[in-house]
Amino acid sequence: MTNTKPEWGVPAKRSLDGEIIDQGPSQTDNVAAQLESDLQQERDSRREERFYWIFVLVIIANVPLLGSMLSAWAYLQTLLLELVLLIGLADWLGVDRVKVLLEKLYAKWLDK
Repeated sequence: MTNTKPEWGVPAKRSLDGEIIDQGPSQTDNVAAQLESDLQQERDSRREERFYWIFVLVIIANVPLLGSMLSAWAYLQTLLLELVLLIGLADWLGVDRVKVLLEKLYAKWLDK
């Protein structure tokens, strides 16, 4: 059951001579809101794509790094440092689901 009493609605805008002005959003407002939403989605997708490219480059850079390190402990420390930096990068770029996944992976490595 919805309340349709006028005190719950948005007060009507009135002109100087007392006429009620249309209180709904105009077509221009709707188009502007849709364009703003589209722009935000595009920015978010570009940030996410940027993070994934950096993540792939880190993985590719780890291949020769693993072969050049003599100690597994040095590689483990390097990997943990990379995870911390990737968590910060994911937070900075706004890729929340990857940030949560990397934090869980980091917590798992620290428990060992």
